Amino acid sequence: MKKVCCLFALLLVLLPACKEDAVVQTRFTGPEVAMGNGMARAVVQTDLQGTPLSLAVEFDAAALNGLPTGHFPPPSYVLRLPAGVSLPPYDHITLDWNEHGHEPPHVYDKPHFDVHFYFMTEAERDAIGPDDSLAFNQPLPAENLPLDYLETPGGVPGMGAHVIDLRSPEISGEGTFTHTFIYGKYAGQITFLEPMITTEFLRSKPDVTAEVRQPQAWQQPGYYPTKYRVAYEAGKDSYSVVLQDFIRVN
Repeated sequence: MKKVCCLFALLLVLLPACKEDAVVQTRFTGPEVAMGNGMARAVVQTDLQGTPLSLAVEFDAAALNGLPTGHFPPPSYVLRLPAGVSLPPYDHITLDWNEHGHEPPHVYDKPHFDVHFYFMTEAERDAIGPDDSLAFNQPLPAENLPLDYLETPGGVPGMGAHVIDLRSPEISGEGTFTHTFIYGKYAGQITFLEPMITTEFLRSKPDVTAEVRQPQAWQQPGYYPTKYRVAYEAGKDSYSVVLQDFIRVN
């Protein structure tokens, strides 16, 4: 009887510990979307306390095959953020396939993906028209323009205007376009973050991490990346484009 009582007491001690050691979800995956011969999804990674660590687009290697051809405008795959986790200021992501690249010629006219991490809602983005020249060309406040970034004239309907990195090899003349990081704006507000990556670079199965130069100030609270990563994962035969090493702005 004494042994039974001791065993019961031990169980009472261990049960709360088991509850404390319960698995805490740290990877949150959004709905999958068909792209090419594969699937794409948004993924948020957090620490054990629920603090966001990264926001990524993941897609199967097969997604690079069977992509649409001859489409105008280029196909855009909308990825919803995962449920069960909050990650301001991000609302949704688009993965845009550019079969022949885009302007300017001899710079970004290679087959590539534009990965747009939008701060605005889809409805707000869809409301951006082709004749919104005033909003396209409204400059960012100086404190919101990262060092050595250039606001380009005009914009794209359903998207916004682009702010390009003057230090990137394809702009500075030191190399050709493989991957780069662009800011997006509309009506004087930063409205998206955009890594661009060529399909040729993706097929090389890279694993590179690059700096995201920061503005002096952000315009709204949230989590902002100081680095982005483009990586192939052999175990999953998949690619990821990741915003990571967040700073939190209150």
